[in-house]
Amino acid sequence: MTGKNCILSGVDLGPATENILAYVSFAASKIHAPVRLLYVIDFLLTPPSYLSAYIEEERMKEESEMAGWKARLKSAGVEAECSIVLGRLHESFIRAIEETSPEILVIGYKSHLIRPSSSERLIKSLNVPMLVVRGKCAEHASIGSIDVKKILCPVDFSENARKALSAAKKYASLFSSELHVIHIIPSYLIKEKWVIWDKLSEKDRERFDEILRVEAKSRVNSLIKNCGIDSEGEIFQGNPGETISSVAEAGKYDLIVMGAIGMSYIETVLIGGTTDTVLRSSPCPVLIVH
Repeated sequence: MTGKNCILSGVDLGPATENILAYVSFAASKIHAPVRLLYVIDFLLTPPSYLSAYIEEERMKEESEMAGWKARLKSAGVEAECSIVLGRLHESFIRAIEETSPEILVIGYKSHLIRPSSSERLIKSLNVPMLVVRGKCAEHASIGSIDVKKILCPVDFSENARKALSAAKKYASLFSSELHVIHIIPSYLIKEKWVIWDKLSEKDRERFDEILRVEAKSRVNSLIKNCGIDSEGEIFQGNPGETISSVAEAGKYDLIVMGAIGMSYIETVLIGGTTDTVLRSSPCPVLIVH
C-alpha cells in the first residue's frame, strides 16, 4: 500500500486503540485513503532463540486483535491492511514510512516524567505530518463518531508555520471545518529580559504592547492572505504553548494544526518547547506539520 493519500497508523492494541482508530477512520473517509495499521513488537536486541515460542504466541494473539480492528474499519467503509513487526520501534516506523509514503501518520500520546515515551520518541524523530490523538475530545471517541467542525492553527513566522497553515487550509476544506488562525506574542520574555521595563510608565507599557500587537496582526494577516485564506487572525500575548491549549479549550476546538518545533528531548526538558507544551495540555488532537 503506497501513495501520498495513504494513512499510516501506529497502534499498541491498548485501551486507546479505539480512540486512535476513530480518527483514522474519520480522516480516511474524508481523504478517501486506504489505511495501514502498524504494530511493533519492540525489541532493542534480537531476542534469543529460546524465546521464539513465546514471541510467536504473542504474534498470533496480536494478529487476531489486528484482524478484528481491520474488520471494524471495513464495516465503516475504510480499506485497511495490518502489519506486525518485530524490531526496534523507530527503525520499524522509518521503514513503514518509506514503504507507504503516507499523507499522515496517526498515533496516540503518552508522556513520562523521567524518560521520553514511545510516542514522544516518534514525534521528535519522524519527519512526516503526524496526527497525535490525545485530550478530552478523544477520550470517548469511537469509530464512526468523530466530526471535526473547528480547527485552530497557531502560527509564528517560521517556514514550518507556513506549511502548517497550508495544511490547515487543506484539511479545513476536506473536513468542511471552520478554520481559526492565531498568533501568540511571547512578550513576557521580552519584559523579563528588558531591564528598563519596570522603570516604564503604565502608558509606555501599554504603548509597547499595542505596537507589538499591531505589527503582529499585520504580519499574520499578510501570511493568511498569501495562503489564500479569506479571514483574519487573532492576536494573543502570553506563553505560546499554554495560550494555544487555553484558546483550544475555551473555543471548543476539535483539532489543532501547528508546525513542529525542532528540539531534542533534552532541550525540551531543559528549556521547554511550544509543541511539547501543547501536546501535554491540549484538550484535542494535534496535527504536527514538519
